[in-house]
Amino acid sequence: MINKVISHFKILEKLGEGGMGVVYKAHDTKLNRTVALKFLPASLTANETDKARFLQEAQAAAALNHNNVCTIHEIREHEDQQFIVMEYVEGMTLNEKIKSGPLELKTVIDYAMQIGEGLKAAHAKGIVHRDIKSSNIMVTGSNQIKVMDFGLAKLRGSTKLTKTTSTIGTLAYMSPEHLQNKDIDARTDIFSFGVVLYEMLTGELPFKGDYDSALMYSIVNVNPEPVSKFRSDVSSELMHIMNRVLEKDPEDRYLSVKDMLVDLKRVKRDSDRVVKRVVSPVPDEEVIEQLSPEIPALKRSRRWLLPTGIVSTLILIVLAIVLFKPFSKEPNLPMKVIPFTSLPGLEWEPTFSPDGTQIAFCWSREGNYNNDIYVKTIGLTEPQRRTNNAGMDFSPRWSPDGRHIAFIRQSEDETGICIIPAIGGAERKLPVRLKWTQGSSPWIQISWSQNSKSVIFPNRATSEEPFILVSINVETFEKDTLTYPPDDIVGDIVSAVSPDGKRMAFVRTATNNPSRDIYIKVLPNGVSKPLTHDNAQIFGLTWTQDGKEIVFGSNSGGNRNLWRISAKGGVPELLSDIGQGGIYPTIAPQGQYLAYEYGITDMNIYQIQISKLKTQTVTPSLLISSTHLDQSGVFSPSGEDIAFQSRRSGNFEIWICDKNGKNWRQLTSLGGPIHGSPFWSPSGKEIVFDCVVDGNKDIFVVNIEGGKARRITTEVSDDAIPRWSRDGKWIYFRSDRSGKRQIWKIPRAGGKAVQVTQNGGFAAFESSDGKWLYYSKPEEDRIWKMPVQGGEDIVVIDHSVHHRNWVLKCDAIYYINDTDFGFNMEFFDLTTGEVTKIAEIREQIGIYLDVSPDGSRIIYSQQDSD
Repeated sequence: MINKVISHFKILEKLGEGGMGVVYKAHDTKLNRTVALKFLPASLTANETDKARFLQEAQAAAALNHNNVCTIHEIREHEDQQFIVMEYVEGMTLNEKIKSGPLELKTVIDYAMQIGEGLKAAHAKGIVHRDIKSSNIMVTGSNQIKVMDFGLAKLRGSTKLTKTTSTIGTLAYMSPEHLQNKDIDARTDIFSFGVVLYEMLTGELPFKGDYDSALMYSIVNVNPEPVSKFRSDVSSELMHIMNRVLEKDPEDRYLSVKDMLVDLKRVKRDSDRVVKRVVSPVPDEEVIEQLSPEIPALKRSRRWLLPTGIVSTLILIVLAIVLFKPFSKEPNLPMKVIPFTSLPGLEWEPTFSPDGTQIAFCWSREGNYNNDIYVKTIGLTEPQRRTNNAGMDFSPRWSPDGRHIAFIRQSEDETGICIIPAIGGAERKLPVRLKWTQGSSPWIQISWSQNSKSVIFPNRATSEEPFILVSINVETFEKDTLTYPPDDIVGDIVSAVSPDGKRMAFVRTATNNPSRDIYIKVLPNGVSKPLTHDNAQIFGLTWTQDGKEIVFGSNSGGNRNLWRISAKGGVPELLSDIGQGGIYPTIAPQGQYLAYEYGITDMNIYQIQISKLKTQTVTPSLLISSTHLDQSGVFSPSGEDIAFQSRRSGNFEIWICDKNGKNWRQLTSLGGPIHGSPFWSPSGKEIVFDCVVDGNKDIFVVNIEGGKARRITTEVSDDAIPRWSRDGKWIYFRSDRSGKRQIWKIPRAGGKAVQVTQNGGFAAFESSDGKWLYYSKPEEDRIWKMPVQGGEDIVVIDHSVHHRNWVLKCDAIYYINDTDFGFNMEFFDLTTGEVTKIAEIREQIGIYLDVSPDGSRIIYSQQDSD
């Protein structure tokens, strides 16, 4: 074909060949220009169907005229060969450009917007590309993007020429619905665009497989590795876009490229990563004068044992109020932050009265050790007590008519919902018994219907079923189910009804970890749709007065902050003027006040010298610290090194340091998934840990020299808290794969797992002689043992031992228990049965503790507040 003249086109060279055509560079002798000619290969011209598909492609592409789409000049036929005359684009494919590595962030955003503009133009004419991939995108010398090869374009509503079993297109870029031969629309291009976006950011494809079926399974079922594993300069706003375009269900993606471009433009505008300040006027001077001008130092009070990921959720010390205004195009003005409380102890979970003049909140007085509900008027000093009960009262919610405050009361016997007059008076208990565990309480919140007739709360029939949101009429006690989450998730736990009462925003969590997202539905029977796609912890949410936005607390991006998002969807925007530490927001229905909890806490690793017990009082000393969370420290078998979990790099990772807390080095680089529970192999050459993958925890092993972590468990279950057997051949772990949390074990190289316990299990250690397995059980404060080969459960410690905070070392069990004044650290001698108190600790304790191999030191995590 080279140098051959076809019509008035002289063939110069072959440019490439694809599944639907061969492309040549040619010279247009009539118009004296360089063009590209695309011919249908002889192998595909055997029947009329293929020819018809070729014409359909050409006619569709010829309808496009856009700077970011390769222009089609005409359609021709020569000696029974049909071909398309198209614009010749000089440059390189995006695929070739990416081969040298990930692109600069500014370039990624620029290219993404140009690709999006090209797709928007095509979709506006009813054309779905169906084969978006980096090799179909050209980049010119001036960095202009040209989307090529609408060779698989499909006109919406046209006759379907392709067989339903055909999977035309490049596999790695195909959407799940395309692979599954389902009906596809423009959202399939949005997914493929997401693959290209991921490729530009990381230099790699998001979905992998050694063979076609494995790759297809990955696309349909597996979430890609987080971009943060490859680079640290990607904003949470861009990550939100990434997560949304790669949603498996097209219903969860952007409805259109146009909507996606709105968010991309915002990211481009804020690509310097300085988030716009929220517009607010200066507060009324009289109000400011009545409030304290400074935020006081944080106070300390009663402490609770907290699981991974929710450290400091209850350390909520200061409430502040700011004047708040919805999104606006007016010039940026800073918000004015004003302290609202500075009481001793803990103040948390604020809720505004309907007229915006008062705030109800929880307060645990220093020395009182239980939470009660208080009300404080803005501008006045003393709060007024509304409840006085030995139980734990939390989640106060003011009814929209201003008459009542509903709240949750948790006692040793049960958990329920109470209502009290807002001005004070007799309590009334609703006839509901909430089936929650105590550890879930910090996440749980209730709300009111807008007509003040019903309270909405999360509940479940059994501990094995997901939480659903239920409303109960406070007069008739009639109940209605509002949400129907899938059976295999934790469920729906927090809700807020819009000011007009027509919509409900709520938080849905997929697994037994803090990751979750905000959903929204039209009441009473609308479809629940995701609003955020951050897979992050959510700390409360509230509607703006006009019902157009939702403000919420989240640790998206690593730190806890307040964010805002349009109720129609989009990219969350940081309330940057407030600063870090704001969570659990509430907005006054009347006026422009926003109130929120404020508190900055840090978890660090401390040590106690046990060898000094007999000679002097033991005082804990700081061993490992940073400005972010450090916990779950564990000694190596030699005692020379310590592995621990840390968020000092911005994400949860496993780190190693020497026994003195020096010479840190990061061991894992998973960049995003929450992982922890490190434990050394008996040889000291490997560390096992758990990590959230595909929505649930699995067990991984990594060499202490670094490298890629090896996945050990792959079941669709929550597998966590791994521990090596003494001979290093097995890994014990907790799993709910049987429907209930039990201890299981699996060969260190992976393989078939074996259930060990039959009556529940949470964390386990094998005895030094390898004959006994010591373990705790979920929601039980005792330690048990059983023969490693199987047998009867035997109670070893029959008094308060937290199921996370204990360790078997040196023929003794070291543990922490809760007291009225803090915590006691004790050890139980397995030989004599004697209990010895090691230390009294007044600060909040984190999870896990360990003892050095020689028994001279204990390390544990402790909270430090600022």
